[in-house]
Amino acid sequence: MKKNTKLIKTLICVLAVSALALTGCGSDGNGEASADTAKIGADLLALDADMPEVETVTSASENADVSFAVLADFDYDKIDSFYYSYSKSGSPEEIAVIAVKEKGDVADLMKALQAHIDSRRGTFEQYTPEKVSMVENAILTYQGKVVLYAVSKKNGAMQDTFKQTVGQ
Repeated sequence: MKKNTKLIKTLICVLAVSALALTGCGSDGNGEASADTAKIGADLLALDADMPEVETVTSASENADVSFAVLADFDYDKIDSFYYSYSKSGSPEEIAVIAVKEKGDVADLMKALQAHIDSRRGTFEQYTPEKVSMVENAILTYQGKVVLYAVSKKNGAMQDTFKQTVGQ
């Protein structure tokens, strides 16, 4: 009887740990973990100590859809969450981490962000040509359903950190 009780307790413990392991990570229903875009974005921003003072908006901000429209001409209903920091002074530095609801929307989001980059390049060519190279060296990449757009002196380090963080 004691053997059976010990076996049952062990089995219950194993099942409890298994249940916790399966529910411990956020999931979007498709087996992929949800990305904490605000945390990822803040961590990436912290990598560049020379970043100018920034304004930050996230999907949790008031009028988030309007703020997002400044960044990309993309259907906001397809966005799961986002983080967007941009220079208050108007310099080219920007960081955006955007998670879409459906992986099939990543390509369209990246096209919209590329249009944003092209627009910014045109603006800087006209007003501050010495800063054009920073925009031309922008990082635009993705991992799963999460897209990174970064214009920073440290955007290479940001890309590496993004790939390590989101790729887990």
